[in-house]
Amino acid sequence: MKKSLLIFLLLSGCASQGIDRNDQNQMVKRYYATVGSMQQVTLSSEVGTGIAAGAGFGFVDNLDGNTEEMVGGAIIGGLVGGLFTALFEGGNTAYQYNLYAANEGDFTVIQKHKLDKNTQCVVVNAGGKVTLEPVDNAYCEPSLSTNEKASIAK
Repeated sequence: MKKSLLIFLLLSGCASQGIDRNDQNQMVKRYYATVGSMQQVTLSSEVGTGIAAGAGFGFVDNLDGNTEEMVGGAIIGGLVGGLFTALFEGGNTAYQYNLYAANEGDFTVIQKHKLDKNTQCVVVNAGGKVTLEPVDNAYCEPSLSTNEKASIAK
C-alpha cells in the first residue's frame, strides 16, 4: 500500500500546469510562419533500456534468494522498468512541420501535437520549448504590417 501511494505521489507530481520552467530567464520569441508540409514521424524509444535497467535492479534486489527468486525479480523488474519508461515517454508518434517565416527562413519543428491538415499559418512560440498554434491565414500575408496584424488580433 505504501509503495502504491509513493508511486502515485511521484506520478502526480509530473502533471503540473503553468509556464514551463525552462522559459524563465530566457527570451521567448513569437512570430508567424507558413506551413509548407506536415508528415508523421516515429520517435526513438528508450523502453528497451528501461526493461534492461529494471531487470538488473530486480535481479540484484533478489541476490540473497535462490535462483528462482533472482529470475523472478529480473522478470518483474523488467516489466516494471519497461512500463514506467513507456508511460513517461508517451506515444512514439510525432509530426514534423516544415515551416517558412519571412525573418527566419525555412525551418522544421517536430512535436507530438497534431495540427489540423488544413492549417496553413501558425504562430511559433520559441523559448525553452517550441510550440505551434494555428492562426488565421491573414497573419502570414507578407504585405501586412505589424500594426495591421495587431488590428486583426483585436
